[in-house]
Amino acid sequence: MQTFYVAMDETDDSLRGLALGRRLAAQRGTPLEIVSVVADGAQADRRREALTSRLGRELGAEADNIAIGVVVDDSAKDALARLADREEVGLCMGAHGRRPVPEMLIGSVTAGVVRRASRPVLLCGPRYAPERHARVEVVMACVDGSALSEAILPHAVALAEGFGARLQLLQVIDASAMAAAAGEGGSGDVMESGYVHGLARRLEREHHIEADWEVLHGDPADAIVSYLADSRDVLLAMTTHGRSGLSQVVAGSVSHEVLHEACCPVAVLRPKG
Repeated sequence: MQTFYVAMDETDDSLRGLALGRRLAAQRGTPLEIVSVVADGAQADRRREALTSRLGRELGAEADNIAIGVVVDDSAKDALARLADREEVGLCMGAHGRRPVPEMLIGSVTAGVVRRASRPVLLCGPRYAPERHARVEVVMACVDGSALSEAILPHAVALAEGFGARLQLLQVIDASAMAAAAGEGGSGDVMESGYVHGLARRLEREHHIEADWEVLHGDPADAIVSYLADSRDVLLAMTTHGRSGLSQVVAGSVSHEVLHEACCPVAVLRPKG
């Protein structure tokens, strides 16, 4: 990533994305730019002026070094997804905390960008604590044994290498699955460590990177959030099924809850197909 972009509008929610973008850009020593999307070109100047004023109040003289771009497009979701798909770009967005409609939990635009983008989008939820996660020292990739979850791995490797961070694999095992394995004569310890240990060896072989791992137990979202409760300088990376429609959990049942509850930023990918 050579440039970090923060998607902003005129709401307070987008300021969390700004806090994340500032820290990531500072760590990488790369430029930070603001991008905002309006549907009508006549709104562009007013939006730019509003964001310039907002950044001046929030950042003072530092705001002078941050470029503000206003894009005219009928679909903010499409425009931002195209930006996120560029390999040299890291797109940061804030996700708000409204309930109970799942899509409204992270924001319809944020959910739409994640659904459309083919690369991870860097998100921070309502409990994001920038003072505890000022840098990325650990990239924590969540896997569950499925091909969908493992789609995050190449991106997690790239993030870890880009930030000079340690890579960790995180798996949550349901207690009932462990009991079933034990009942069939399997070894719980082998079941716990075999999968992530194998993934770590594969990553070392294919990407020449060392990864450690942790195996948790219980409800996936609860276990991940609890594990992260005392963490510092972590970037969580995970996939989502990203189904559309308000009757579905748009960000995926696990990533949806983790994003809402975690105090660290979360890189979310919706694998295509």
